[in-house]
Amino acid sequence: MVVAGALFALLALVAAIVTDLHDRDFPQAIGAQSRVGLDFGDSQFGDREAFETLTRMDADWKLGLVRIAPDQAGDGDERVFVAVTDGSLPATFSWFNDAGAGKVVGRGRLAHSSPDGSYLVTGDNARLGEFESRLSNAGVRVTRTDASVTDSIKFAMREGGFGLAVLAAFALIAALALFWLSMKARSRALRVLGGCPTLRIQAQDLGGFAGALFLPAAAVTLAAAAYVGVFHGRLYVGIFVKTLAGLEVGVIAVSLLVAIAMSASAWPSATMLATRQPAVKSLRTAAVGIQALTFLLVVAAAGPAWSAYRSSSAMAAEMAQWKNLADQVAVQFGMGDEEMTGLEPQIGNLVKDAESTGALAYSYTFSDDLWGGDLGDYSAVTFVNQRWLDLMTTDAPPNVLTPVPYDRVKAMVTREFGATFTLLSRSQGPGAEILSGFDYRRPVDGFRLPVGEGGGGGSLQFLDDVLVAVVPSLQQTFDDHNLTSMVSTRNLLFTGVAATQTLLERNGLSAGALSERGMKGELTVVYVAEEGILRAQFMAYVVWLMNLALAALVVAFTVAAAISALITAVLHAKRDFPLRLSGRSWARILRSRVARQLLAGAPLVALVAVFGRPDAPGALLVAALFGVFVVPLSHLVAANWCFAGVSRRRI
Repeated sequence: MVVAGALFALLALVAAIVTDLHDRDFPQAIGAQSRVGLDFGDSQFGDREAFETLTRMDADWKLGLVRIAPDQAGDGDERVFVAVTDGSLPATFSWFNDAGAGKVVGRGRLAHSSPDGSYLVTGDNARLGEFESRLSNAGVRVTRTDASVTDSIKFAMREGGFGLAVLAAFALIAALALFWLSMKARSRALRVLGGCPTLRIQAQDLGGFAGALFLPAAAVTLAAAAYVGVFHGRLYVGIFVKTLAGLEVGVIAVSLLVAIAMSASAWPSATMLATRQPAVKSLRTAAVGIQALTFLLVVAAAGPAWSAYRSSSAMAAEMAQWKNLADQVAVQFGMGDEEMTGLEPQIGNLVKDAESTGALAYSYTFSDDLWGGDLGDYSAVTFVNQRWLDLMTTDAPPNVLTPVPYDRVKAMVTREFGATFTLLSRSQGPGAEILSGFDYRRPVDGFRLPVGEGGGGGSLQFLDDVLVAVVPSLQQTFDDHNLTSMVSTRNLLFTGVAATQTLLERNGLSAGALSERGMKGELTVVYVAEEGILRAQFMAYVVWLMNLALAALVVAFTVAAAISALITAVLHAKRDFPLRLSGRSWARILRSRVARQLLAGAPLVALVAVFGRPDAPGALLVAALFGVFVVPLSHLVAANWCFAGVSRRRI
C-alpha cells in the first residue's frame, strides 16, 4: 500500500500537469470554454476588415473573444490575452501553477498583428456555431476546440513524456501484483488443501489486491484535492479530481487484468505442498517475464529521455533567439500582384532607408535538401547581413563565427549560386563577381546559428554546419523586384513598430498615401516572433516528466528484479545453505544464475539498439550497466535473506 501510494502520487503529479496544461489552453479564471483558430489567408478579408468583422460579431453575440499572443514586453515566456471587444474581463488573473499573473490587455495590442491565430471564447458560446459557419462561408479556415478534460488527457498522453509516465505506472503496478501473489502463494496452496474452491481463492486474493490499491488511491486523491483547493484554488479541484480519478481507474483496471493473468498462470494447487515444493515456484515464469519487460522499458526509455533533455536545452536556446526577435516586425502585403509590382521602387527605397539606420535584418537560407545541388561540406548556405548576426549572437559567447577564406568556397558558391545572383542583382553583373564581395564565415563547434528559411515566412532553422555569407549592402546587391519578394516572405525584418510605420510614411507607403494613389490594398506591420515564441513553450513539462517516468521505470525494474531474485533464492535455498556453510563464497554460488540473466538481457539491449536506433547510445549503455549492477545485487541480498531465514528455521 505504501508503494501504491507513491505510485498514485506520481499519477497525482501527472494530473496536476494535465490540469495546468488544460488551464493554459482554457484559462479557468477568465471562463474560457472554447478556442477557435482562425486563418484568413484564403479569405475575402484584409487584415483591417478581418478585425472589424471579429469585433462586430463579438459585440453582437457577446462571445467574449480574446486573442492569445506572447508577452513581448516581458522577459519571460508568458502570454497576454487581447480582448477583441472591451468587456468585463479582469486586467490580471491567476494561473493554476501560480507562475505570475495572466494579463488581459486592450485591443490596441492587435494594431500591428495579423488576425490569424488562436482566440478564446470567454463569454456566451450559444451562437459559436453560427460564428464558425459565417466565417467559414467567407473563406476563413476555422478550427474549433471545446474545453474537455478528456481531450486534455488524450493530448498529454500523445506526448512521449506523459505516456511514458503512465506506462511506468503500469509496469510498477504489475511488479506490485507479482509481489502480492508471491506473498499469498503459500496461503493459496493451504486453502486449496483445506477444501476452499479455487475460484473463491482467486476472488479473495484479487479482491484484497484491489482493496490494497483503492485505499491508497482514495487517500492520495483526497489529500491531493485538498492541496489543490488550498494552494491553487477551489476553481481547479473539479478538473484535477476528474483527471486523477480517470488515471487511477485506468491504472487499477489494467493492474487487475495483469493480476488475473498472473494468478491464472499460478493456479492454486496443493500439489506443491505434497511434493514439498516452495509455493512461489509457479510465479517464477511471471517474475522473469516482468523483470525482462521492465528492463526492456528502461533501456528503451533511457535514450529518448536523454534526447528530450538535450532537446530542452536546444528549445531554451531557441526561445532566447525568438525573444531577440521580439521587437522585429515584417511588412505584410494586403494587395494583389499588380499593385505589389507597382510599389517595387518604393520598397527598394524603404529597404535603403532602413538599412542606412541599421534597422533592417536579412537572412535567406538555401538548404541542401531543398536546393538540390552540391553544397560540399555544408548542409546549407545562408545569406545574411550584419544586423541579423548582431541579433542572433546577442547572448552568444564572442567569436562564435569563424572566418572562411573565399578561395576555399569559391568553386562551390560560384557553381551553385553564380547564375542565381546574376538574376537577382541590381547591376545585372556577373554573379561570381558579386559573390566574391561577400564575407564568409561558419559557426564554431557547439554553436547553432539561427537562420531564416528561404521563403519560409519567418521560420527559423538552427544550424551548426552552415556557410554564412554576409552581404555588405542589400539595396546595392538586389534589385527592387527581389527586395519586394524578400519583404513579402519575411526574410527582411524591420526593427520596431513605430519606427517602421515612420519608414512607410516617409517612403509613400502609408495607408493614406496608397489610398491617394487609388490603391485598394494596404501594407501592415506585424510582429514576426509571436508564433515562434508560443511554439517554444511546451517542451519543459514533457522533458521533465520523461525523466520522472524513467525514474519510475527504474523503480519498477528494481522491484521486479528483487522479487525474481527472491523467488529464485527460495527455490535454491536447499542448495545454497549447505554450500554457504561449507565456506563457498556467494560469488561462486550465484555465478551461474546471474550469468544467465545477464546473457538474457544482452539481446534485449541489442534489440533496442537495432530497432530503436537511439539518438543517445550513451544513455542506452548507462541503462544497461544499471541492469548489470541491479541483477547481481538483487541475487546477493535475496540469497543472504534466505540463508538467514533457513538458519532461524523460518523458511
